[in-house]
Amino acid sequence: MNSRRTIMLTWEMGGGHGHLVRLGRVGKALVKAGHRLIFVSRDVAAARHQLPEAICLQAPFHLVPAPPYPKAANLAEVMDNIGLGHADSIAGLTASWLTLIERTRPDAVAMDFSPCALLAVQGLPLRRVLIDNGYSHPTNTPTLPSLRPWESGYADFHGRIETRVLSAVNASLVERGLKPLAHLSELFRRVDDIHLMTLSELDHSGPKSHVHYRGYLDHGGQTPAWPEHYPDAPRLLIMLKPFPGLVTLLKALIKQRLNLVAAVPGLDAGSQAALAGNKNLALHEGWLDLRAAARQADLVLCAGGDAVGIVLLQGAPVCVLPFFDEQRLTAEKAAATGAALAMPIGVPSETLVAAIEHMLAEPSYAQQATKLAARYRGLDPEVELGAIVGSLLEPEG
Repeated sequence: MNSRRTIMLTWEMGGGHGHLVRLGRVGKALVKAGHRLIFVSRDVAAARHQLPEAICLQAPFHLVPAPPYPKAANLAEVMDNIGLGHADSIAGLTASWLTLIERTRPDAVAMDFSPCALLAVQGLPLRRVLIDNGYSHPTNTPTLPSLRPWESGYADFHGRIETRVLSAVNASLVERGLKPLAHLSELFRRVDDIHLMTLSELDHSGPKSHVHYRGYLDHGGQTPAWPEHYPDAPRLLIMLKPFPGLVTLLKALIKQRLNLVAAVPGLDAGSQAALAGNKNLALHEGWLDLRAAARQADLVLCAGGDAVGIVLLQGAPVCVLPFFDEQRLTAEKAAATGAALAMPIGVPSETLVAAIEHMLAEPSYAQQATKLAARYRGLDPEVELGAIVGSLLEPEG
């Protein structure tokens, strides 16, 4: 356990920020413990920024003019989009990954939304660990769960895609002398450990029995300075990215009797100028300590992602304004706890303002958030990080 190990971190798919931040946190803990890191990333510059201590390499990828399924309905379509639906592209991707592994000789691989790497490392004498948030880790069922469950079914169509991808993946495994899969979800269990950085209540296709739910790692940040323009008025924390209509929404919220902190990374100078001079709004700059800010807030408005679970664990209710499918799945899971409200994508600002007023007036949201937080009172991010690091350093079984 104390000998120096070489650990490979991989990231292939997804929007980037959440994957990079959690891999970065794990990587920094490994570096602190004296281990050697190889970070194989779809975005080498972002990986190097997150983990300058690591050797950062480009993740192999299958270049296509456009993915066949731009709004993938399940993981089979995701896998087909990146080349895992055809024998020739699987062969090229697998060979590239195996070359990287042969040259860097890792003792363990931690994979975050990396299905190509996961397929390539099958049968190798190294530890295989998955780090996920539940979205890209399926249930252990013969049919992959839908990533767009609100749409009417195309079960036969999706079934044909899944059958074709399974056939291509199994042909690759058999060619390498490995046991074929009974169904595609089995691939995601052929690992030594699985860590889901979420809560079972918020797992997109969960809860699942074969994983460790680790909550959310601690990423630090600054506590916001709240305006006190309205004494004893509710505090609303807003965490969103810039989008058309954001300034209109913020101006509508400014008119309410609320004290507002808005953390909007990348907000342009024109928007900042349009919002300046309002005594009940503070625009937070820099990295926000979401845990501390949520504990100070009466309600949080965000788009989804890890922020939803982090807020709920502080006992604060959350109004979720999703922009993407994964965020919508998170919003609907959070709403099922009774501590959150899921808004439709593209909702008008006046409807959103009314929803926020309703949540602040209705005590059940805060009550349910308090109950959920109490269930996880003993969840310590540092302990969970230590467990992830420890699982990578175990001898290969």
